[in-house]
Amino acid sequence: MRAMVAVLTVALLGGLAMAGVPPIKRAQTKRAVAAAAPADWSKVARVTPSGTIMVGNPAAKVKIVEYLSFTCPHCAAFSKESAPTLKAQMIRSGSTSLEFRALTSNPLDLAASIIARCAGPARYVATAEAIFARQEEWVGLGFNFLNRELRRFESEKPIEQVRITAQSIGLNDIAKSQGLNDAQIKACFADPQIVNPILKTGEAASRIIQYTPSFYVGGRDVKVHDWPSLEPIIRAQGAK
Repeated sequence: MRAMVAVLTVALLGGLAMAGVPPIKRAQTKRAVAAAAPADWSKVARVTPSGTIMVGNPAAKVKIVEYLSFTCPHCAAFSKESAPTLKAQMIRSGSTSLEFRALTSNPLDLAASIIARCAGPARYVATAEAIFARQEEWVGLGFNFLNRELRRFESEKPIEQVRITAQSIGLNDIAKSQGLNDAQIKACFADPQIVNPILKTGEAASRIIQYTPSFYVGGRDVKVHDWPSLEPIIRAQGAK
């Protein structure tokens, strides 16, 4: 709500300036805009029209889209390495926003994507970070489960097989650590408003990129795949 107020106030400010409002009044209005903006934009998240999650200031100067895979070790490394600067400074300040677009090329990626999305926009980043932090553990269990155990559930619908996989390899435990319960998790796997956008995003992403993570900044593929390479690019564009 505060973010919406800030955006509306910015629009009003432009209209007032054009109408010839005295400088003192304009200064007062600018202070009102600053007061309405959150102190920490990293805690502001929303669902985009396409169903992805975007964190940060919607009017940020630097807009990043991250294409990721939850089973990708390089994505896990990016999550860990970038957090102290990208999340705790650049996104927090309001200079930068980050949109997550996850690939779903295998059942494990799909399961993890649904778990992260199930946590809701406000907890998406924390849940994604927790999934990446335990990646080696659940991915190892996951491939073992797919190769040896999943055949026992062949009669189940595909999405139910994915739900069973998540439950069997510890992804549900990660969701519970973020405040969800069994009923909420099960409901997410049955919710087309969660599952369908994830599938569509994953399908679209697979046609666009070859490597994960990949990054678009301001709508342009910057052709780098790690934090040390991305950081100077976004700093040059105004991330701070």
